[in-house]
Amino acid sequence: MRVAIFSLCQNRLKLTKQMLESLHKNTYIPYEHYIIDQASTDGTVDYLNKHKDIYNLKIFPLSRNIGINAGDNFALDKIGRETDIVIKLDNDALIMTDGWLEQCLAVLKPKMLISPFILGLEVNRGGLPRYAYKNKLGYTFALGGICMIGYTKAWFEDSGGFPACMPPDYHHDDIEFCGRLREKGYKFAYLESVVIKHISEDLR
Repeated sequence: MRVAIFSLCQNRLKLTKQMLESLHKNTYIPYEHYIIDQASTDGTVDYLNKHKDIYNLKIFPLSRNIGINAGDNFALDKIGRETDIVIKLDNDALIMTDGWLEQCLAVLKPKMLISPFILGLEVNRGGLPRYAYKNKLGYTFALGGICMIGYTKAWFEDSGGFPACMPPDYHHDDIEFCGRLREKGYKFAYLESVVIKHISEDLR
């Protein structure tokens, strides 16, 4: 099974370090990690290049911030369709559960996107509100963008990628992305027994 993770970053090097360290420590399935750097000026790219072999990074430094939507689509274009699983993971996510990815993939179905339970959110503790619970999964109408796990078809054929031609500060891309998939019969759920933490500059 080929797994591709992608993350966008712009500065906030300390958060990126914590994310990469926690991911490496708690993940046992091999993965390639695609990092799209949006013109960082704090040494992020130098750090990534020095640690690319440890964390199996594929680094794409951009000369300017192209925004979240365009950055996500850029990452998907670089990943391509030959992988089996695609994961969107923000650079301010701290992996808390050992073997988190194995547990998530064990419950993932083809027409589904899942996320771990998310600590550290100021609003909507644990993620977006659930409408039902079954077998440790809390079902919701969409997922936020901190972490999304799905089969490759969800990211390409069934969604068409993220909404294009949006301004760099547009923040509703994940909801629209899920809306496209919902029209194709997808379900969205949090695996309540697996935890990641949203970290911020104030908590470093």
